[in-house]
Amino acid sequence: MKQRGLIPRKVKGFRDIDPALNEQRNRLVQVASKVYRSYGFEHWDSPILEYAECLGKYLPDQDTADEGVYSFRNPELEPILDMKGNGLRDSSNNVLMDNHLLSLRYDLTAPLARKYAEELWTGSGQTKSPTLFRRYQYGPVYRFEAKLDPGRYREFWQMDFDTVGASDVASDAEACCILSDTLEALGLARGSYEIRVNTRNLHKGLFEKLGISDEGVARDVLRVIDKYDKIGEAGIAAELGEGRVDPLSKAKIPGLGMPLDQVQTLVNYVQSCIGVQGRENVLARLEPLLGDTPTGRFGLDELQRIHEILNGLDYLDDRVVFDPSIARGLAYYTGPVFEAVSKLEYRDASGKVRGFGAICGGGRYDGLVEKLLGIKVPATGASIGVDRLLELLRQTQQLEIAATGPVLILVMDQQYMLEYQKFAKELRQAGIAAEVYYGQKSKMKAQMSYADQRQAPVVVIAGGNEFEQGTVSVKDLRRGKELSDQITDRSQWLSDKPAQMEVPRADLVATVKGMLSD
Repeated sequence: MKQRGLIPRKVKGFRDIDPALNEQRNRLVQVASKVYRSYGFEHWDSPILEYAECLGKYLPDQDTADEGVYSFRNPELEPILDMKGNGLRDSSNNVLMDNHLLSLRYDLTAPLARKYAEELWTGSGQTKSPTLFRRYQYGPVYRFEAKLDPGRYREFWQMDFDTVGASDVASDAEACCILSDTLEALGLARGSYEIRVNTRNLHKGLFEKLGISDEGVARDVLRVIDKYDKIGEAGIAAELGEGRVDPLSKAKIPGLGMPLDQVQTLVNYVQSCIGVQGRENVLARLEPLLGDTPTGRFGLDELQRIHEILNGLDYLDDRVVFDPSIARGLAYYTGPVFEAVSKLEYRDASGKVRGFGAICGGGRYDGLVEKLLGIKVPATGASIGVDRLLELLRQTQQLEIAATGPVLILVMDQQYMLEYQKFAKELRQAGIAAEVYYGQKSKMKAQMSYADQRQAPVVVIAGGNEFEQGTVSVKDLRRGKELSDQITDRSQWLSDKPAQMEVPRADLVATVKGMLSD
């Protein structure tokens, strides 16, 4: 029986990245890295795989560590350890072994907490004193998103910066400055974005006022509030109360079943600052709502200090605003939270005008290391959704990078293959990317077609006549196309030979350099 072939296909939610997109992604990362380094952050990397228990249960709308996370059992048996790092033993004094659950990282923050905690842990349950640690990192993360909206994937890149060991909200204010500087360095004009800031302590103060003490209920309320930009006042009121029907999917979204008075109080809170201009005016609106609760008062003081620092550094209301609806989805945030929102719009393939919404965000997560070590370690940071921001920059023509391939050495005669390779070597030694054509289709048309495919800026041509005469032909494909558009007949083409030069063999590198510099 003939063996059945396999159908080549990608895993749903994953994609191949072409050279142009890679080039643009690298450009974004380079620009952001420069900004991060200017603030004193160092580049660290963490593994893609982590023990599931170290990642924790922090994904939005997920109840277990492995729900929403790509996980599998370790093929290797490893000891089960107690909090002192000793192997647990059974009644026969044998060390208990287990195929521990491993997970692909779903963000870059939880692995950072594991790395920091690992550095502090000294064995036998002892820990070092927390120290200041500042790092940035970029790379892929993985989440099993049940619903894949356009432009959303299950593998995507994030780029984070974090300060661990800093309790002063000055570090949160700095995070807002970094996000603003990064977006502007990438080409987003001031006024085309805004950094929206809030603090979870305002929400906690609100819960105090409403008598909500259950953490699960509070988390559900925050999840709903965080949807304000998407579903508006009526949607929030419905999800806090009896539920609603999604207008697009027609799916029934269950509500939290909160009493009407609580729903109204929460809606009033979110609405209180809608359309209010200026951070000071927002604080003034929030004062009578939350100033009489201890935690609410603390949250207002946090925002006041952030405002004073931002004002002193000239990060004014045209860059950073206060927005009490911002909650952020991840459960580990404990204090100030912030997200950058694009104001730009674009037309999709169908002509529909679309916005991008949040493109990066973060906040304070003072309890993340504590979950691992049992000691309090303050921390704050932010994450840029690289692919989401890249899509914004591409759709709005803010990041224009013309992908340029290598100089292509055409193979006119196989007997000169070594010489062609010498051409390429000389160009590479001069810092010019160069490639010899190795394709099976050897006709000129096929080779030139490949040059276009590779976006080669220049091709080098040499056959028997050129080698006999000690010359080489060099053709500028970019200039050639430009000139070709101006030629009206064949005789002019033959006489002018657009952007093609025959030069002495010794002048190859200099000629190519000159063409590339034009």
